[in-house]
Amino acid sequence: MKKSTKINTGMILAAGFGTRMKEMAKDTPKALLPVGQYRLLDITIFKLKNAGIKKIVINLHYLGHMIKEHVERSRYQDVEIIFSEEKEILGTGGGIALAEPHFADETILVVNSDILSDMCLTDFIDYHFQKNTLATMAAWPSRNSLEYALLLYDKNKILQDILPKGFQPQTEEQTGIFMGYHILTPPARKFLRPVFSSVITDFYRPALQRQDRIAVYVHEGNWIDLGSKEHYFNLVQKLSEGQLVFEQFF
Repeated sequence: MKKSTKINTGMILAAGFGTRMKEMAKDTPKALLPVGQYRLLDITIFKLKNAGIKKIVINLHYLGHMIKEHVERSRYQDVEIIFSEEKEILGTGGGIALAEPHFADETILVVNSDILSDMCLTDFIDYHFQKNTLATMAAWPSRNSLEYALLLYDKNKILQDILPKGFQPQTEEQTGIFMGYHILTPPARKFLRPVFSSVITDFYRPALQRQDRIAVYVHEGNWIDLGSKEHYFNLVQKLSEGQLVFEQFF
């Protein structure tokens, strides 16, 4: 049987408290913050649909009922949306593990709900299957180690390390920020358990220690981290001034 080179199922991580958004996330989950005429979650769902995703699992915890009600009102066409509700928040690792019954032993695309990018997801998916690795992470080239733990990768774009936040890389080293997009095969997800955990700590670091191959897809276009209040208002300003347009993120 020919091995599939398509991904039919995506997962949106939307259970977080939005702590860095401060008072803005007090009564509204971060995924539902408005960006012009859209909500962040809407843009992510449209982007996944445009990449050929047929089923989307969204994990819920903080103000999860609001996300569920919004999705049900929106009645998205041509995509099945399933909710994975967490009684206690499980983090990125535990959240993916809890949703495992919704994945039919298939490779999945996982996306954070608080990011926007003009990265082409179909190119990202094709790249993963070409590399034939345990997992693939998207990286935005950067040496900003003050704000982020950087991915360190070699000339073949294979992950070598995840540098601790604040660790300054060597001049010749290739580094980037994990963009919040990654592709996980079934063997990759076997590292995870439905308890509070980080996918970085429970999967990526142990996989690196075992010398498993993890690919890095480098995107040099636009990537916006909307995890903080400051970054959110910066995006709104750029959109209002015409420096960015909505259509490039779908």
